Amino acid sequence: MFTVDKVEIGHHIADLLETSRFKSARQFGKEYLRVRYGSVDEDTIPNIQNRISQIINGKKWIQMEDLPIFADLLDISVEDIVSAGTSSAPSSGRVTNYSIAHSDDPAAWDAYINREDKLFLNPDEYNKTIIDYALEAGNYAFLKFLMDKKHIWFVGDDKKQYHDSFGEYGPGFGAGTDVKRRTVGYNDTLDTWLKDKDDLRFKMMSLAIKNKDFEMLTRLHAREIPLLYTINHFLTFNPREDKLPESKNIEQFTQRLASCSNTTLAYFFDSFAVESTIRDEKNTFIFPYAGAVLNQMIKRKEKSAARFIEKATKWNKQILSQLKEAIDDSVTACKDYYAPLNCPDIYNEAFLRAEALRDYYFYPNTGFVAFTNARFSKKSAVRGFITNIIHVTVKSSDPELQFLIDELNISYDVFNTFIKEKEVKHV
Repeated sequence: MFTVDKVEIGHHIADLLETSRFKSARQFGKEYLRVRYGSVDEDTIPNIQNRISQIINGKKWIQMEDLPIFADLLDISVEDIVSAGTSSAPSSGRVTNYSIAHSDDPAAWDAYINREDKLFLNPDEYNKTIIDYALEAGNYAFLKFLMDKKHIWFVGDDKKQYHDSFGEYGPGFGAGTDVKRRTVGYNDTLDTWLKDKDDLRFKMMSLAIKNKDFEMLTRLHAREIPLLYTINHFLTFNPREDKLPESKNIEQFTQRLASCSNTTLAYFFDSFAVESTIRDEKNTFIFPYAGAVLNQMIKRKEKSAARFIEKATKWNKQILSQLKEAIDDSVTACKDYYAPLNCPDIYNEAFLRAEALRDYYFYPNTGFVAFTNARFSKKSAVRGFITNIIHVTVKSSDPELQFLIDELNISYDVFNTFIKEKEVKHV
């Protein structure tokens, strides 16, 4: 038995479109018109495109007459659409990665995982693993079963495995499997594949939200990305990327998060500490994709958008206050350092401030801010911090909301002004 939810159906259709042969809602709409009416009237395309958009965003129900056409075009069953992917049947009676991933029988799951031939470990003829199929089917119960039994994990116990680059693998949290390899001569790929796919964690996080399993969000380190464990305020360890990791799974997660309850959103807009794997220190961050979530909330005219824009602005101002205090401390240290040289014309206020800001760095494309005190005494340790701030890239037709957006972005842009100050040269 399953429940019918307008928003969840919309999200599911959006996910299906992302992986379908259709490149856009417009292309899907044109094909819909062709199938339903036998031809395409160009004047009707904007209307069907808008209706599909409304369905995807959970604003309108999909109509009865739409269901068989949507199902046919997306190559799924009507039941799959109505249940938002929580109820679908496999197309083959043979036990395969696909059939088990669609099963709701724990005994069948356990038997398959413990097969001597270890089919669980490898992709099938479509180059898909059992995790691929389970994520596509939204079989949250099965995925959680695998995690609870510690057959797979998206986040490992050893923080040393949290990495931005781990050998030949991509960024990840030490994901893996405990299922042992087959005899020599066979090629097991699941463990390597999991390490290489932190992106799958975002898909699992989307399913956790869909299933209202908020404890799972904590288990999956939902607010974090591996990069946060391998950066600190020293320039050598500053983030070098021009943009945050991007993928369809990440985009779908931020879209789903944008329509969550205020309680869930508050979790992602609260700061959190991360223990660095490269130095014995903690750094405090906010969800790196918070701006992307706000963009979606503004586009959808979510009622709580203003509340979380204000929360983001408050966070930015808090970091600005922390930065100003650190700069003042650095200026004082520089004055103490250069005072014995007795050259006030050379080491003037402009020079001292530029020197104090020498190790200040701001990365506007990703929002990371790093500062290290330029001078320090033999008795004090090197002081500094690294964190991130939030901005949005969309506008609102609501004047009051746009005022809040402008205020947020001003609090973001001010961090650029300190970059200009550090470039001042003394005469």
